[in-house]
Amino acid sequence: MGVHQGSALSPLFFVLVMDAITRDLQRPSPWTLLYADDVMLASEQKEDLERQTQAWSDRLARFGLQLDVRKTEYMTTSLDKSSTIQIDGNNLSRTDRFKYLGSTLS
Repeated sequence: MGVHQGSALSPLFFVLVMDAITRDLQRPSPWTLLYADDVMLASEQKEDLERQTQAWSDRLARFGLQLDVRKTEYMTTSLDKSSTIQIDGNNLSRTDRFKYLGSTLS
């Protein structure tokens, strides 16, 4: 049983399900921030961020959901421009600023 398309309950159910299936992956703020269908992960090390993001992608896949690598970006303070993050064999786009909940972070 589900809810009909456009139901006001749909966002609530989505948030409850996302929280339930990812609770053990979440870290205290500011390392993991969730709001509706937006997730922001933070890490001090690139390798840790790559591991976290891959873990999220794997967890979503187990439940028939998918991390959209086209809409997933990462930001770093590293001066090494050759550094990349790969998820499921795809390079994520690097950015020097991004919007989260209407605020631009840079």
